[in-house]
Amino acid sequence: MFRITGDPSERLFLDEVVKRSRQNLLECLQCGKCTGSCPVASAAVGGPRLVIAQVLSGMKQAALSNPMWWYCVSCGSCVTRCPVEINAYEVATALCEIAEEENVPASEPEIHLLDELFLKSVKKYGRLKELRLVASYNLLAKQPFKDMGKALRLMAKGAISPFEMLRGWKKDPRTTRIFARVDQIKRESAE
Repeated sequence: MFRITGDPSERLFLDEVVKRSRQNLLECLQCGKCTGSCPVASAAVGGPRLVIAQVLSGMKQAALSNPMWWYCVSCGSCVTRCPVEINAYEVATALCEIAEEENVPASEPEIHLLDELFLKSVKKYGRLKELRLVASYNLLAKQPFKDMGKALRLMAKGAISPFEMLRGWKKDPRTTRIFARVDQIKRESAE
């Protein structure tokens, strides 16, 4: 079983992940049920068990650069099957926050870009504007014509309208309040 060696920096990293995720990782049995039930676990990506083992071993850089937590779909299979009820999604979220604060580059920049654009759309319009999201993503990913064929077929069928991109939306005051509260909570937790 993996455990920290006693180096203070290893213990600080473990404590930070436990605090942010609210998951007692020291209870982890390393049984592998989380990885066995994870829909995105693979030989290339690894699984929740590996990420938790890296945290328990104090392997900060390996845990922060592990691509597993970028692929997590928050399905809940890990916590459902875990005999000690560790929610690997919460651990993944904590690692994502720590990596962003420490400027660790995303191991999957495309996923990170899509995530940022999604949140930006919801924050600005109160909902997701799919066409604008895909267009923005393709431009920023330097693939501006990637989905052009699909878009033209959808326009021909009347499923999407290019005018949707031009139409403005009013800001939703409820969404503004929600994001203001999130920012306030972040500031308070940083203090």
